[in-house]
Amino acid sequence: MSQSQDTATPAVAARTKVRPGLTFFIIVVSATLLFAAEIWAMTLGFLWAFIGIMSLGPIGTTVLSVVLLPAAAFATWRLAVLAVRGELNLLPDSPDPSQRVPAIRAD
Repeated sequence: MSQSQDTATPAVAARTKVRPGLTFFIIVVSATLLFAAEIWAMTLGFLWAFIGIMSLGPIGTTVLSVVLLPAAAFATWRLAVLAVRGELNLLPDSPDPSQRVPAIRAD
């Protein structure tokens, strides 16, 4: 008996990955700006309210700001990294290694 090679095309065609275009960057920047504005509005609102309630002077205000403002900056940075990662994961996979987008480290 002769065995025939199965040369049928696959049921699902291979998806090609598109390079991030203008729409990708507009979505990432707008989402990051929207949520970053919320982070900073809440941080500054909390500082204003807490300083007013506790009647903190300049030293107390400085100490509280030194603690909270770097935390808000770090949260904004992590938000931007996660927004880029999330949008990159939505792009279709590429079988061609020359079209792959380099991975973003979250250090």
